[in-house]
Amino acid sequence: MRLFTEPWPLGVGALALSLTNFFMFMYAARTLGTFPTMAMWGSWIYNLLGLKTESPFAPLNPIYRDMPSLLNIGIILGTLGTALLAREFKIRKEDWQGYLLGAVGGILMGFGTVLLPSCNLGGFWVATMTFSLRGPLAAIGLLLGAFAGGKILQYQMRKALQNVDFTRAFTGKPTISQTASRQPMRGLMVFGFIFAVFLVYYFLGMPKHGGLFLFGVLVGVIIQRSRLCFTAAFREILISRDGKVMKWVLLSMVVGALGFALHRGQGFNAGPVGWHNIVGGFLFGMGMVLAGGCGLGILVRSGEGYTRSWVAILSGMLTSGAWVHIYGQKVGQGWLYGKPVFLPDIIGWGGALAFVYAFLLVFYLFILWVEAGKYERA
Repeated sequence: MRLFTEPWPLGVGALALSLTNFFMFMYAARTLGTFPTMAMWGSWIYNLLGLKTESPFAPLNPIYRDMPSLLNIGIILGTLGTALLAREFKIRKEDWQGYLLGAVGGILMGFGTVLLPSCNLGGFWVATMTFSLRGPLAAIGLLLGAFAGGKILQYQMRKALQNVDFTRAFTGKPTISQTASRQPMRGLMVFGFIFAVFLVYYFLGMPKHGGLFLFGVLVGVIIQRSRLCFTAAFREILISRDGKVMKWVLLSMVVGALGFALHRGQGFNAGPVGWHNIVGGFLFGMGMVLAGGCGLGILVRSGEGYTRSWVAILSGMLTSGAWVHIYGQKVGQGWLYGKPVFLPDIIGWGGALAFVYAFLLVFYLFILWVEAGKYERA
């Protein structure tokens, strides 16, 4: 129970996520990337409503047979079970402005994910570790987009504070004692259901589907307990000049890149490289700040009861799911996208690892420079 009731150190979460991502690739040739799957869900909804369209990333599959979908569902259920065990689950409602920001954030992430392509996880974190040049390019757009989104939120906060009457105090509602909470029992029931789902897939001869579902559950547990937030990692660098979270993210990438370099596995998705990486990163970065979480973040927050994340998921699904209908072709095809650049094919595995480490070092030094400016101003 201590494992599920006490917060994990941020570094533990970052390294655990990196190792989980690597072993997931070893197990099922899949890496983390949540928003492309949501795009497929959006296309599935359109087809269900009678508007025939293709999924922008991968062919439409029944959700129960689609491994990336099972990964996303596992993240939500893992978060839900963990939040219940920790007595932290609560339906958290918003006012109309909060839901509007969630919808706008989801729309921006929906367009951003098809331009990056993928999300901040797949398009930056995983892409950099697997030696695609699109990863460093996406970082530029994500950083600028998160800065713009953070400035919008700061404006909203200042405007809201002007209307607060500090001379009045409101009586808070009484809270239920944690000792009387039934949430831990419900959390155990959720994990019992998770185990039952895995057994169903195992006995149906689909162990990789069930295994990837469990990997998703593990990701949900890691993020919920460590509070590792990729949105905060990008946002706080330029908004509050605090790079603590991003430093741990960079260290997780150091570990992950070494693992992928030693493995030299096949199946890495280099992805197209071009100006669209930066533009897509900018849109996605702004959207994830306004929505209160990136693709992974809104899945986790949905499992914790944040209704704003539910709105962000729906708007992101419907936006990205309509991409083929809007653009006329799938992601990576046509005039909009550049050619894939897989660094080991150009400079070898050793050179690719050195390039990635050099990029991570430059990123780290940039954070130190930004933080130094904070102390100089103080």
